[in-house]
Amino acid sequence: MALEAGSGRRRHVGTEVRVLTPENVPLLRLGWHNRMDAHDAQRLVASYPGRSVWIPENREFALVGPWRHRDEVAAIHELAAIRRVDAVVEAVISRCQDAGAALVLMTELTERRRPAFYERIGFQPLEEVITYELELPIASSVTPAPLTFVPVLTTDKAGLAELVRLDHAAFPWLWWNSELEFLAYASTPGVDLYLGMLDGCPISYVGTTSYAGWGHLDRIAVDPEAQGSGWGKRSLAFAVSQLAGRGARRVGLSTQRDNLRSQRLYESVGFRRSRGNDYRLYGVVLRQPEDQSLLP
Repeated sequence: MALEAGSGRRRHVGTEVRVLTPENVPLLRLGWHNRMDAHDAQRLVASYPGRSVWIPENREFALVGPWRHRDEVAAIHELAAIRRVDAVVEAVISRCQDAGAALVLMTELTERRRPAFYERIGFQPLEEVITYELELPIASSVTPAPLTFVPVLTTDKAGLAELVRLDHAAFPWLWWNSELEFLAYASTPGVDLYLGMLDGCPISYVGTTSYAGWGHLDRIAVDPEAQGSGWGKRSLAFAVSQLAGRGARRVGLSTQRDNLRSQRLYESVGFRRSRGNDYRLYGVVLRQPEDQSLLP
């Protein structure tokens, strides 16, 4: 979807909306209904300063952090505002624009609102993510030849660099993972990352998470120069087999609604739509990436 950027225009923001600092966080009304406690909020504000805002008079606020550990994409993780929601959102956009961000993002993963709400505050629909599940996956002791899969650990700098290279080549700009994102992801309990090697060269990668009796295919990518030869299907078979071998009785995954190629791949091996976990992404584009086609 082509979107118009903010053209560098500075938005007017009322003086009552202020930048949120770690020292201000204890003054917010954070309770059981909030997704972050005071400690998490303070850590976010300290690590990504100058983007989160609040109104001291009524304690409405927005907590903002980097999307996938990327400073150029700011995500509103929590928006606790009713009376002055427009002013709070305007302030976030202004602060992120001043910081050089390309995009301000809101997702239905953190909070679901009516589409009219996003339209009213100036956020456009960017992407719809749809989900699939596979029942009773089968484990296999045979690696899909001629690919071999090698694990990538957080200490493997060369492997991490290949993950980033493949990731950025295979996915549009919005979905890129940074090296910091890969490091944080690989450090998560239950996560496994593998590079798919063909004649000693990495051409694909998969990332999975194992839970008790359930698994998730978080990421699968094939180098565009190697696509069309079945390596995606072989990489998928390896990932599913690994999860089944760890006890998964169901495997879930997600993809973009307009990515028909990936949908055909997943359906060809038995994945079926699971609509309960679909979600949308909305955003305000502040500046286009150098390659404007990288936005969906």
